[in-house]
Amino acid sequence: MKSQPASFNCEALCGELFASIRAEPDKMVMRLEEALVIHEACAGEIVTAAIDAVNADPAQVRKIVETAMELAPGRAAVITAAVKSYTAPVVVAAAEEQVEVRRAVVPDVLPPKPLAGEVVRRAELPLQTRSIPIIEVRRAEPAASAGMIVEELPLPKKLSDVPRAKRSK
Repeated sequence: MKSQPASFNCEALCGELFASIRAEPDKMVMRLEEALVIHEACAGEIVTAAIDAVNADPAQVRKIVETAMELAPGRAAVITAAVKSYTAPVVVAAAEEQVEVRRAVVPDVLPPKPLAGEVVRRAELPLQTRSIPIIEVRRAEPAASAGMIVEELPLPKKLSDVPRAKRSK
């Protein structure tokens, strides 16, 4: 008879058992027998994993307990304790992604008033129905009564008026 390695892990065995029962529920008894033969010392964990895999269906739990008691009669107390203390795993809902809403902080300052001589005009688009929001376009224009000062720029210099650079030797 081969000895079991010291680093044998009950969790890995139970994980494989759970996956195999979920994949093929009709082979549950066979998979349970294999797991109990492989490592009888994990009988309590194996029974718990099998119950989890069948979603604690009473008919299936009865088959699991009968099979475990038949294959590991020396572990009857552990198997009975595992069944009595079984509680369904708590399903934790995935945390909803937190959405951060940012809003612009508008200072409590009044909007700037037009300077002297400026008039604010609003433009509306013609032939629009009132159900569509009106987009306002604002711009500052000089008032018609304000006089305009026009400054003329001096004429540019001609190239012939620019002194020539001396050649370097």
